[in-house]
Amino acid sequence: MIWSYRRMSIVYCKHIATSDDPFMSQTPISHPSHLAEQQRIRLPLPIVQGNRDYQERENLLRRMNDLLVSSGVEQELVQHDIQCALRAAPGQAELTDRRRSTIQTYAKRTLRCTVARILSNQSHRQFSAHVAESPLLQWFCGYDALEVIRVPSKSTLQRMESSIPQELLSQLNAILMHQAGQVSEDGQSALGLAEPIDLSLIWMDATCAQLDIHYPTDWALLRDGTRSIMRAIMVIRRHGLKRRMPDPTKFIAAMNQQAMAMSGASRRGRGGDKAKARKRALRAMKRVAKKVVRHGERYLNALRRSLDQTDLSEAEAAVIINRLVKYLEMMPMAIHQAHERIIGERVVPNDEKILSLYEPHAEVYVRGKAGADTEFGLQLLLSESAEGLIVDCHLVPEGIQSDSTLLMPAIKRMRAALGESVASTVVTDRGFSSAANSDALKALDIVDSTLPRNSGAMQKMLASSTHRALHRRRAQTEARIGIFKANFLGDQLPTKGLVAQQRYVAWAALSHNLWVLGRLDVAEAAAEAA
Repeated sequence: MIWSYRRMSIVYCKHIATSDDPFMSQTPISHPSHLAEQQRIRLPLPIVQGNRDYQERENLLRRMNDLLVSSGVEQELVQHDIQCALRAAPGQAELTDRRRSTIQTYAKRTLRCTVARILSNQSHRQFSAHVAESPLLQWFCGYDALEVIRVPSKSTLQRMESSIPQELLSQLNAILMHQAGQVSEDGQSALGLAEPIDLSLIWMDATCAQLDIHYPTDWALLRDGTRSIMRAIMVIRRHGLKRRMPDPTKFIAAMNQQAMAMSGASRRGRGGDKAKARKRALRAMKRVAKKVVRHGERYLNALRRSLDQTDLSEAEAAVIINRLVKYLEMMPMAIHQAHERIIGERVVPNDEKILSLYEPHAEVYVRGKAGADTEFGLQLLLSESAEGLIVDCHLVPEGIQSDSTLLMPAIKRMRAALGESVASTVVTDRGFSSAANSDALKALDIVDSTLPRNSGAMQKMLASSTHRALHRRRAQTEARIGIFKANFLGDQLPTKGLVAQQRYVAWAALSHNLWVLGRLDVAEAAAEAA
């Protein structure tokens, strides 16, 4: 009886397989990347009634599935992974069918899982459990099956996300934007939209992408450095390489004791008593930190000389060595900075400050706004189309710069990726205005709607109904930045390191644009409404 039921289920699933299946072959079989594509028998989605939110989410994911396929974004990623596999095997002219099919499936799952996770605004661990319990996500990500359902673990999701470089993600986003603006021979949108996307109007604004660091205090850097160096030493000792020294946990405990004394010194006493207590606590912290640096240098040299005495592999030892080198180089600078500011009571310029040992590229972003007078992170430039699509999303790695210096490089990036018809009109606030930018925009025959700094020139510009309407629309860009940061980037970037952070911002921009396009009216719905 069980065998008969399973056989009937398989026959039934063969009949209900439809063309919107993300893992069914939807391009001509003659395409090289689909020579090994096999049609899979998949279970249908359950029919859910009485929940409007679920219906909207299902419709959104179905529409996003159509966009990934029809725009060629998914196919471009598959082709990239196949070419990388061929380059990794120089003597191999062609991949086997099984290997090609594996690459295709993994590439599609990588794209869909990461986009769905960012859209869900969940961690890797939470999303892994969510996929396991959601037939809708299993369908979208390609993990539904007739028997045992195997979903990706949190580590697999993290590896998927980090396997795609930021340059390729920007290229995929450009392909999606280009296809969204294309029109077929019969005048219809290439992606089935009611109206093609207009990329000639661009609104720009800059914000701060906050990093996942604690509030930067000078003495806290010494505590962070002590903890990190001692933990690295504990790993080395645990793997068989030991040198004479006190218990590493005692250094961590001593630094924590002085950190509590430093915190208490900020609350008790008056005037000079408070300052003396802080200086006394910092001097004790400096003594502990210098001992920690000496022990770290001893263990670093010992690990380099006597790796064969441990059970560590070369790759594992390289990770520990790089970590020790990084913290040992920064600890003297952190000690000097704390001495200058607390004991010497001298001002250290922002461009010379260390805000975090773990994110040394973090910058002080002075905004002067209520509730966010100062933020710590990286400058983020966002360029938006009239439909709310993020055409360009650039994380500035060179530190905090004037907005006026970011305008022309952003236009060059957009036009290099999407053509010369992009950004025919540019709308910005007063921070982007400069004489050099006005001349450069005029030379490129771009309508300059950057708000002038001079009040008289600003009133003259806003006297025009066209410019006034453009700048009234500029308020929506502020809301777009809020949506992007709250729902896609998160309150703080969840990745470590500049490269990973740039990659995550590119992932978030691609996910956001798929979300926006998926919610726009399609041609069929517009025709029915008309």
